Amino acid sequence: MANKLNENSIREAAYYLWQNAGCPNGNDEYFWTMAVEQLNSKSSSKKSTSCKSSSCSKKTTSKKSK
Repeated sequence: MANKLNENSIREAAYYLWQNAGCPNGNDEYFWTMAVEQLNSKSSSKKSTSCKSSSCSKKTTSKKSK
């Protein structure tokens, strides 16, 4: 499950999703799960776009010169 550090951000995201859905009763686990998935996807997209160093761009430019 989520660690203590991320619990508050999950809670906030779940609350936001719940509000946007019109505040329905009885779907707390659904919104919690959706918030976890949403935060995980944001986290993984940050990891995939983190290669912005000069070494990464050198690799791509060397492929272009062939």
